[in-house]
Amino acid sequence: MPRQPAEQKVTVTESDAPLPHRRPRRNPAKRLTMIAAAAAVLMIAATAGLYWFGLPGWAQGLGIPGMNDEPDLVIELPPNQDHRELADGTIYFAASGVIINPTDREQRVPPILAELRDAQGTIVYSWTIKPPVRTLPPNEKVNFSEAKLDIPRRATQLTVSWALPKG
Repeated sequence: MPRQPAEQKVTVTESDAPLPHRRPRRNPAKRLTMIAAAAAVLMIAATAGLYWFGLPGWAQGLGIPGMNDEPDLVIELPPNQDHRELADGTIYFAASGVIINPTDREQRVPPILAELRDAQGTIVYSWTIKPPVRTLPPNEKVNFSEAKLDIPRRATQLTVSWALPKG
């Protein structure tokens, strides 16, 4: 009978022990991209909230002007606006007036919303007039004027207001 080798005792040391299971390495670029995308979504949501609801009271208390603040400016319209039919049958309308700053501080001048109404007061045509100046010094005035062609024939009266963002 062949001789079998004697069983040998094998001692396992700590350095020979199998390594514990490790999770795969995470991709840092993917993680940073997700963080940047989440930050962008939060910034867009904050901007939309400020646009929709306006600045909070504490921010306006710091002197930060709000987007929806109606200026302390006055718009004066002359009693008769230039409204006529041209030789080719086109309706011509020129809206003109004066913007006055009655305050003792400089005011930002927003765009002007011009609306033409019919005899029943229904708006039949509207447009935005670009302000003639960005800001108006204290106790100053500035004229504005803009003409339009091909307006509806039933337009009879002009009303103007500030074209402020909704909110």
